[in-house]
Amino acid sequence: MSGEPFAPLGDEPLRPKVNRVSRDDWVPILPVPDHSSKLTKALIERFTPDGASFTADWPYHDAEGRLLGYIARYDRAANGAKPKKEFRPFTYCQSPEGKREWRCKGFPEPRPLYGIDRLRARPNAPVIVVEGEKKVDAANKRIPDHVAVSPPNGSKSAKKADWSPLAGREVIIWPDADAPGTAFADDVAEMLRRAGASSIRTVRLPEGLHDGWDLADDLPDGFDEADLAAMLTAAEAATDGWQDIQPIISTLPPVPPLTREMLPSAVCAYVFDISERQQAPPDFAAVTALCATAAVVGNRVVMAPKQKDNWEEAPNIWGALIGSPSVGKTPSLKAALGPVYAIQDLMREAWQQGVKLSDVDEMLAELSKKDVEAKAKQAIKKGNRDEAKNLLARISNDDKEDKQSCPRLAVNDATVEKLGELLKENPRGLLHIRDELSGLLARLEKDEFQSERAFYLECYNGLGSYTFDRISRGTIYIQKCTLSIIGGIQPSRLAPIVRAATTGSNNDGLIQRFQLAVWPDPFPEWRWVDQHPDRSAREAYETVFQRLDEDPLGSTDNPTVYRFSAAAQDMFRRWIEELHAEIRNGQHSEIMQSHLMKLPTSIARLALLFELIDGGRFEVGQKATAMALTWAKYLRGHANRIYGAGAAMAEDGARLIIERRDQLPAEFSVRDVQRKNWAGLSDRDAVVAAIELLVTTNHCREIPKPTGFAGGRPTSTFEWNPRLEGGTT
Repeated sequence: MSGEPFAPLGDEPLRPKVNRVSRDDWVPILPVPDHSSKLTKALIERFTPDGASFTADWPYHDAEGRLLGYIARYDRAANGAKPKKEFRPFTYCQSPEGKREWRCKGFPEPRPLYGIDRLRARPNAPVIVVEGEKKVDAANKRIPDHVAVSPPNGSKSAKKADWSPLAGREVIIWPDADAPGTAFADDVAEMLRRAGASSIRTVRLPEGLHDGWDLADDLPDGFDEADLAAMLTAAEAATDGWQDIQPIISTLPPVPPLTREMLPSAVCAYVFDISERQQAPPDFAAVTALCATAAVVGNRVVMAPKQKDNWEEAPNIWGALIGSPSVGKTPSLKAALGPVYAIQDLMREAWQQGVKLSDVDEMLAELSKKDVEAKAKQAIKKGNRDEAKNLLARISNDDKEDKQSCPRLAVNDATVEKLGELLKENPRGLLHIRDELSGLLARLEKDEFQSERAFYLECYNGLGSYTFDRISRGTIYIQKCTLSIIGGIQPSRLAPIVRAATTGSNNDGLIQRFQLAVWPDPFPEWRWVDQHPDRSAREAYETVFQRLDEDPLGSTDNPTVYRFSAAAQDMFRRWIEELHAEIRNGQHSEIMQSHLMKLPTSIARLALLFELIDGGRFEVGQKATAMALTWAKYLRGHANRIYGAGAAMAEDGARLIIERRDQLPAEFSVRDVQRKNWAGLSDRDAVVAAIELLVTTNHCREIPKPTGFAGGRPTSTFEWNPRLEGGTT
């Protein structure tokens, strides 16, 4: 054994070999106390790997020469080839109970360098960095005017070592002649720059050296010591390790624009009038108008997409308006919902009048009740109990009549139980309006609200029943859960939800049910518009809602059933056959396949709504069907953009981090960015995705932070590429 000798073995009993490194709560004591016990050969051999033998050890010291621990080497014969080697660390440790002994346990990070105890005696000598303790010893012999050092644990552990003792030193890196050696040299150069080495050079090994050759090997034929000296002299200044910065290319897929031909004339003019006055994409008002129309129609009318089959669809729709806070989602939403609120106000006024009349009826009923009770008493006195029972039974039945709740057409923020009550009280269905859908969707992502998620999934179907059983509310039976949804959401809030669906962690089809989710491009230029709403367009728009609300279309119990005309049926059939052939070809992702499988339902519902808006009474014709099929292509474009939201958000987040990098520390972490709460970067997943993109495009790189003595997961920090100047690239 080389280095400091071991204590005699004496009569110490040998325990069975243990071929594994201890992973416990013992903590290394660095440096080793002066009066501690000595490491024994018996302990080292206990950890000999199967089929190997202990061959060497190397003591590690700190800069003052104090012992820190050992690295032991074990070799396994390899049929005449170069022996296979394994290493084990040994440190003097203390248990949680205070017991101290040598154990097979590694150095805590940052790990010490082997050979740094020689630096103090030779403060002006240049330093050679090699891979491994054996090569340090060989380098000190072959190149005695230099001081050789090495990090422990092999070529892949350079970033876990403490390089601070080499601050201000002239350093030459001598790698092994293989690919891991090249990577080792790059890692060491990076760490030396951080440590503040005065100069860093790397030996470029010539051709002719066998793969894996190192300074501890014999010189190959044709090489002598003079060649080694020449390599040392010719060592080149190490590069900074930075690659050229790559541009962050936007991958947000394009979307088709909404055109006037895609809407019935009765609503088209007002949709585009809202768009013009709000300087917002018309898509927002259009989708809101269709969801509002669906709510007014409710389940009083159903669509049968096939002529003979019992497949039926209520025309309820789920829509989402996706865009940044400044693109006009909310103003468009409120303007398009005007008729819904007007109808609901009329319903409330009529209900209030009914309540007043009901109050009068109650007063009369109370008088009548007293009169009946008096008659029942007289009947008892006369011995006529049957007549008394009949009189009192009539009063009891009258008392059980429920008061009718205020009718609703829209709901904004309700618990799922209250929403169930409202659906029971308003059987034709409701429109759930959320100015910000992110709150609802984020809630439904959580494990504790999966029962609520199941309820919403049922509500999308439109014609299914649902029963709530709650201690506080009792049993609530909903004959038909018909719910339309409309609301806005920011792309940054949508991205994690899409990621959850894409990765399968929450892929039950909830996000795919937002079939009318649109993410349009904002107006290229915003301009000041101050004009009155188009009166004729607004009146035509409002008339549609009034007519659909007042017309006897059908009822929840007995809905009117619409089917395609013969020509329209053929159009729909050919389209759905092409769609299924495309899906079966496997060219789409799983989440996109799920979305496309729900598209026929949406197109059938849209075709019915377009027919009803245009005043159709009997069947869905070619015009309404063609318009709905135009929406099929349009909605697919938006779906492509939505399911690419993760990548797009990472790109936007990366650009924002670059733009505001002067607000971050020179070495920044994920937490540093997240704490800023910048738009789209408030949650950890979004920040991680953005930084990963920055690393991929060479804008920054990771600096692993070693753990301390207490262990734990290292915290990664990042540094900017010095070639990055102004701009966001």
